[in-house]
Amino acid sequence: MKKIMLIKSFVQKNKLLLMLAVISMSLLVSGCTDNTNKTVGTDDTHTDNTLTDVKLQIAGSTTVLPVAEECARAFMEKHPGSRIFVSGGGSSHGVKAVADGTVDIGTASRDLKSSETDSHPDLVAHGVAKDGVAVIVHPSNPITDLTMEQLQGIYTGTITNWKEVGGTDSGIMVVTREEGSGTRDCFEQAVMKPIKAEITDHGIIQDSNGKTRATVAGSAQAIGFISLGYINSDVSALRLDGIVPTIESVMDGSYAISRTLWMITNGNPDSSEQAFLNFVLSDEGQRIVEDVHFIPVN
Repeated sequence: MKKIMLIKSFVQKNKLLLMLAVISMSLLVSGCTDNTNKTVGTDDTHTDNTLTDVKLQIAGSTTVLPVAEECARAFMEKHPGSRIFVSGGGSSHGVKAVADGTVDIGTASRDLKSSETDSHPDLVAHGVAKDGVAVIVHPSNPITDLTMEQLQGIYTGTITNWKEVGGTDSGIMVVTREEGSGTRDCFEQAVMKPIKAEITDHGIIQDSNGKTRATVAGSAQAIGFISLGYINSDVSALRLDGIVPTIESVMDGSYAISRTLWMITNGNPDSSEQAFLNFVLSDEGQRIVEDVHFIPVN
């Protein structure tokens, strides 16, 4: 009888242990399930944030550079997980780099050339701002106005002395941009193409708006052309046929040398590229365009 009682007690204890084991296993499984769901939730949240967790390389026009840099800075402040790297190199570099896949977005301060669209038909250009190209001289230069014909004469090399256009008796130092520059292309289209002429070979070539401005600011005899957004007190912007290069004169079409600024993707933008382009074209982005002295496209 005592033996039977011991057996029953043993069985009851083991049943209790078995129940405890089952409960423990259930809790463990439940815990794993909860953890798994949390991980999935984190992944889902990350997926929802892909439009703001942006990683981009942008390169090209030095004219578009201030727009791209300031918009990238503001975008990354709003979305701290994003990383957007911006550099210059010129419009042709921007077009080639995005076509080759070296960068995600290329920037250009000129229209795409037919040779570029023929070679890379998937390129898509997105207008992000308007701009004018101002003719600049040293602040000490008494000349404040040139006619289009006088400007053409200076840049073809047929006018070589400032006295020929009403200035002092001193030689003119022509400063121009490198081949492939969007600023040069805009200048050539508006100034040189109508007379079917080329820019003189005797000019000093600079590879950015900033360097052109610095060169003209450093010589009382110099003349150059830069983006409207780069004008400051270091140089004097000339009237062209009596029209001052301003945002207003570019918008109303009265100023002769103007253009659209572009951001270019290879094919339709992916989600990251579209998120950044949306920001640039948003009210906030277009205010940045104005802040860096360009003209909104809206």
